[in-house]
Order: sequence, then structure tokens, then C-alpha cells
Amino acid sequence: MEEKRTRILLVEDDADDAFLLREMLAEVPSAQFAIEQVERLDEALQRVGSEPFDVVLVDLSLPDSQGLATFTEIHKAAPDLPIVVLTGLDDETLAVKAVQEGAQDYLVKARVRGDLFIRLCYAIERQKASHYRALLVERERFDTAVSHMSDGIVVTDGDWRITTANHAACLLLNLPADDWRGRPLGDALAPFALSRPLAELQASGERVEAFEIARLHTQPPLYLDARLTGLRDPSGRLVSSVLMLRDVTDERRQREARASFVMMVSHKLRTPLSVLLACHDLVQRIPPDRMTADMPRITEMCSTELKRMVHIVQELLDFKVLSTTDLRAEAETADIAAAIARVTEQIAARYPLRPIEVAADVAPDAAHVACSTEHLELILGKLLDNAAKFADKERVRISVRAERVDDSWVRLSVSDDGPGIPHEYYDRIFDGFVQVEDIPTGQVPGLGVGLYIAQKVVQAYGGTITVHSQIGKGSTFTLTLPAA
Repeated sequence: MEEKRTRILLVEDDADDAFLLREMLAEVPSAQFAIEQVERLDEALQRVGSEPFDVVLVDLSLPDSQGLATFTEIHKAAPDLPIVVLTGLDDETLAVKAVQEGAQDYLVKARVRGDLFIRLCYAIERQKASHYRALLVERERFDTAVSHMSDGIVVTDGDWRITTANHAACLLLNLPADDWRGRPLGDALAPFALSRPLAELQASGERVEAFEIARLHTQPPLYLDARLTGLRDPSGRLVSSVLMLRDVTDERRQREARASFVMMVSHKLRTPLSVLLACHDLVQRIPPDRMTADMPRITEMCSTELKRMVHIVQELLDFKVLSTTDLRAEAETADIAAAIARVTEQIAARYPLRPIEVAADVAPDAAHVACSTEHLELILGKLLDNAAKFADKERVRISVRAERVDDSWVRLSVSDDGPGIPHEYYDRIFDGFVQVEDIPTGQVPGLGVGLYIAQKVVQAYGGTITVHSQIGKGSTFTLTLPAA
């Protein structure tokens, strides 16, 4: 098999210097060179722009160009081509500057010895390494951009096994964060209903296939617009595929998911208002002899619904305050156990017909946080209220745990055994007026702003709040606050 020859473009107008360089390279028995010589810069620019070379040897002094401009013009015309500058004894400083500008090496003509071949090889390899580094940097930038996209992106190899999945795709398809690489695409899509069979999509000869992905067995359901693009070689064999995913659940449920401020409030106020109007009508029609017996029950119903309305209005006021002003952390110390006890009493009073058990586990070194008592109770109140109102079991069990993270932070975890939160809501439940309900109704109290408020207060103290949940098994909200 013929060994590949190293193509060298020699840009040199001095015949003697060119002869010496050729002779030195000819002495290397293990290498084969194809040397092509030009004497002017304009000829060199024409050649590097039209032919593939492995390296350029260029003298900075040519009939039509002098000094650093000679290198600059060739480098501009072929930025990926390694260039070795040739210079005389009096121009070594200029050659060093050329290296600083991007040349791979320089050779002083009077000092060129038998290591010329090695110097050229190093120049070629350094240029390759530089090129690879640039590609890696560009790939890192691309991966960073893709990872922050709201649309999901899944890339597979030619065997339909996943090679890349961004954060949005992992959320939408519920892919394990550390165990999706190499997983068959069919396995990732198995829990979902597809508008077209996956086998049909994979066998299609079309470059781009559009279809829908749905999860219908949960409330709320999930709807995704999908585009599957196949990348094939000239023979038609699949090399890779790209699956683009966009959450269109809101678009599919236009009226239900419009969730405007007016619609949300009207739905949430409708139930208590309906009860109050019914009680008012009943009081007008009830016979006087039954008034004494029925009035306590009617009064209790009115009281319950009025408290619900007051709670909704308070949430609106809290949301408005946090939306229009900057929340400022207060330099106080709060007792965690005492705050849990007070909030537990408030939640129990708010849901008198629902048995609620709150278990507190506060480590001795995490008993206090550098936070105002009002703010701590506000955070815990929102989290416990969230657990109580979405509970799907007869007895609500909530656990609150406080532990020291380090010298500066305390971690609080609020866990429940409720219905859980669908994974695609993890990034949305901390937004205002977002509630995991099939449609916004008056059946679940509140306006969907509790978690938004809790997050804003935690962030004001420099902390973070996250959620981990499993459908059917419950949720855990974890937050950090500065230690006292």
C-alpha cells in the first residue's frame, strides 16, 4: 500500500534556500514529501485556496509582500492550515511575533538542521490539536445552549439508541437523569401513546416525520408535538436521528389552561359564593319553628366558606405584594420547632374535617435559622397547606425535618404521602397561578401562588427550594435557609 505523502507548499523566492530545504527533507528516509514551490504571495494565496496542503513553509520577504503581512494574508486565506515561518537572522523577532499571531513554528534559515522533518511534524500535529480544541469548545457551547432549551431534544445513533438528551427531554419523557445513555428510543417512548406506531416512523423513508406523543392516564394529561428527523448516508442507512419535543398541553386545552387571572379568581370564588347564596336562600325560606335547630349548621357552613374566601383574598394580597415590591430579608432568629407547631395549628383549623398529622424532626444544631419568624411561618404555611389541600388519603401525614448542612445553612424538608406531582410540572409549579389540577376549579382551595410566594421568600434569604416527587407516593420540598 502506497504511503501517504506530506504535501508542502514552499513560498520562497530564493532558489538557493529552496534547494537546501529540499535536500534536507530528502535525507529523511522514512518520510515522503511532495514539495511545491511558489515565489510570490499572490501565487501562494491562489494555491492554498484551491488545493489541499499539509503545511506551508513561507519566507516573510517576497517580491510582492514584506514582513508580518505575508504571514497574515496566508493565515487569513487558510486559517486551519499549519504555517511555519522562514526568516533570516535579522528577522527572528518578527518571526516570533508571527507565532504569537497564529503561526505554528518558525525556522531561521541559517540554523536549519536535520530536525526540519520533526519540526514540520510537530507543526502539523499542533495545528490539529488546536483545531480539535476549537471543535471541543464549539461542541461545549452547543451542548450548553441545547441543555437550556425549553424544547426537548433526543439524539440517537444508527441503532436507535439514545446518545444525547437535554434537560427538557428528560423532564418531558421522565428519563432517569443518569441512566438514559444507550437506552433504546422505543423503551423511552413505551409509557406514552403515539399517534403513529414507532416502528412505522422508524421504517419511513421521509427525512422528517411529525407525530404526537400523549400521556393520557394521569391528571392532568400530557401532550407533546414531536418531529423525528432521520440522518442517512448516501446508501440510505440510518446514521443518526433527532427527536424534537414541544409541550403543547396548554394549547390542547385552550380554555382550561388559559389560566388568566380573572378566570382563576372567578372559579375559586364561585364555590364559596354558591354555598353562601344557598344558605341565604335557605334562611329566607326556612320555617320559624326550625330556625333554632338549623341555624348552627347554616352558620357553620357560612363560616367555613367565608374563611375560604378570606384565604383566597389573602393569597391575592400576598402575591401582589411580592410582585410589586422587593422582598427584603430580615436579620432575626426564628425557632423552627415553634414555627412548625404554630403552622400545624393553623392548617388544622383551616381543614377541620381532614385529620392531619405533622411529624417534626429538628436536629439540635439546626433548631434556629437567621430568618424572621413571620417569613419562616409563611414558608412552612404554604408548604403544609399545599400538602393538606391536595391530599388524596383520609388521613394526611406530613413530616418536617430540619438538619444542619454546614456552618452556614440549615436544610428543611417537607414531605407528604399525597398524589405526587407530574414530572413535567417540576419547573412550573413555582410560577404564579400554576396549580396541578385538571382544570382550575373551586374544588381545590387556593390560587396556585403559594409555592411562588414560598420560593420568593426563600430566595430573599439566599436559599434555594426544590421538589422531588413520585406519582402516587408523595412529594418532598427541600429548602435551605441561613443558619442562626
